[in-house]
Amino acid sequence: MKIGLIGIDTMDDIKKFENIHAAIHKNLYGIFSPKSNEILPISKNYKLELFHSVNDLIEKVDSVYFAKSLKHNFNFAIQALKGSCHLFIEDMSMLSMDEIKLLYKLAFEAHTKIQLKVSKSFSPEFLEVRDFIHEPKLIEITKKTSLGFRIDEYFNELMNYLYIASQHINSGVKKLSTLALPLMATHYSLVHIRADYDNGAVLQIKFDHLADEDEETISFYQKEQLVQVDLLNQFANKQKFDHGHIVRNEYTIKEKKAYHTEMLNFIKSIQNIDIQNISESPSVLRIVQNVQSIQEKLRNNSFVAEP
Repeated sequence: MKIGLIGIDTMDDIKKFENIHAAIHKNLYGIFSPKSNEILPISKNYKLELFHSVNDLIEKVDSVYFAKSLKHNFNFAIQALKGSCHLFIEDMSMLSMDEIKLLYKLAFEAHTKIQLKVSKSFSPEFLEVRDFIHEPKLIEITKKTSLGFRIDEYFNELMNYLYIASQHINSGVKKLSTLALPLMATHYSLVHIRADYDNGAVLQIKFDHLADEDEETISFYQKEQLVQVDLLNQFANKQKFDHGHIVRNEYTIKEKKAYHTEMLNFIKSIQNIDIQNISESPSVLRIVQNVQSIQEKLRNNSFVAEP
């Protein structure tokens, strides 16, 4: 598998590049940047071919990894799809829905795969208990952080959370509502989001930006059972009502990096692409639409927003 990299443009991006290289490693074939002279040290130090045109890169690789926001490299993504390359996209938060739909349309026509970065779905603690989650009626997600988010910065977090919910709630979203408490003109102290699904399930997400300690937990409430995942402390547990007693199982998490597992999944899925349903775009597009709808409600800055 040969993967080309676009989006690393200066030596200021070296830490990001090192993370990408550690995950892709031998599959990383070459790199392209309009500022090729600035990343020449990277290509030399890691023995990567440095391409001076996107077309040359596309001709040599099977897939293209787009680091950082895709907005400035959107046309390169179109070229890659037209060249029958698969795409791994870190961030499409700045794209319009029409732009996103165009990418998936081209991918479907080219029989290629687009995978968005949703690393939380590949966290070892979530994977440890994923098979225990069956038809949850309530999913509660809490993220506590003293870091303030601008509205656009909620996109990737929400994309991760709604993607996890979609894996276990096999239903469409009927209603979205938000509660946002302003901290300043561009930030909130608290954001609460509720998604009601057609099958009666509910997803609740809370961002607390005034917390003393960071926290990121997901709780899945289902019949006679509760499954909990702690994404920061790499901990998971299952509580089940059995013969009049509550039985609690705790799970020791093996040391695995979610992002590395995600990249292995991307590579494996491409290698087996002929036996897969290539177009997952309807479900992904619905998630993106819901994320953008939530962002729009936050932009309207209303305390309770109706769909």
